[in-house]
Amino acid sequence: MPYGPPPNDGNPYAPPPNDHNPYASGGPYGAPPPPGYGYPAAPPPDQPYGAQPPGYGYGYPPPPPMDAPHCRFCGGYPAVDANVRGHQGLVLLYRMLRMPGPFCRTCGTATVRDMSARTLVQGWWGWASVILTPITLLMNLSANGKIKRLPPPMPGTHGPQLDPGVPLGRRPHMAMLLLPVSLVVTVLLAATGVLGPKNDVDTPVSSSTVSPTPYTFSPSPFPSYTPPVVPSPTFTLPPLPSITLPPATTPTDSADRVDDAKPGDCLRNENGTSETTDTHPKVTVLPCTDAKAQYKVVFKYLTTSDEKVCKQQPKSDSWYISKHPNFPVLDYVLCLKQLR
Repeated sequence: MPYGPPPNDGNPYAPPPNDHNPYASGGPYGAPPPPGYGYPAAPPPDQPYGAQPPGYGYGYPPPPPMDAPHCRFCGGYPAVDANVRGHQGLVLLYRMLRMPGPFCRTCGTATVRDMSARTLVQGWWGWASVILTPITLLMNLSANGKIKRLPPPMPGTHGPQLDPGVPLGRRPHMAMLLLPVSLVVTVLLAATGVLGPKNDVDTPVSSSTVSPTPYTFSPSPFPSYTPPVVPSPTFTLPPLPSITLPPATTPTDSADRVDDAKPGDCLRNENGTSETTDTHPKVTVLPCTDAKAQYKVVFKYLTTSDEKVCKQQPKSDSWYISKHPNFPVLDYVLCLKQLR
């Protein structure tokens, strides 16, 4: 008879047959083996096989949802969509700045503090910037409220983060708020007349409290003074010398002026000399139909006293030079042609 428990004989609660192996069931008489030795331990009560305990492996939190916003700087989670703004005044123009999110709590705080500090320094220098700068700072307060409501980023979900630095209220940039405050105070003082000219108007005093004291003024007689009589000197002016002016000579014909001669006019030398060169000619302008005409003007060169310019006129065989030592610009040369 083989060693082992009897067959189950159709009993569903009997241990399986051991096929004549006393260790097939894991223990004598079909008892379950003890935990250990490579066998899995039994699950705790009220927990099925395959269930995982709360948490994400070795105590780490579960990963964030794939569609959740992550910080644009460090990639941390949780993050919130917000717009941090800045403003720069450029006297006649201005520039609006905007840094969109998402931001985690650390990087968002650093961005708000940095852009607000820059706006406090660069935002007041323009005619419209005096109004736009306070609006920009108020809009950053709204964005800062969203960022402050976030919890710190989860460990292991972010990279290097921005440095928030000291709070904005402890930075020297806050001193720039005195600029608009002083401007408003100055306008108010000027409007109320504190800074204007003082009005020195006497305040009327009630006659019931102050009674005027009568005052009588008696002028003292002034001493009489009679100035001495000083005889005025008498003198006789010498007679004015009489000057007899020569009779005014009126030119009978404007053509007699040689300075006005032009090409085509005729001239005559009144000296009547036959010399080749006359250093003091007495030249008059005559009509070319006059029998006394001796020369005809071929060309007139202005602002020069060099007779060589007449070599450029082939028809010219003589010349007339007019020189003005004090005004060389009035010099001229008449290139002439003898008529007879």
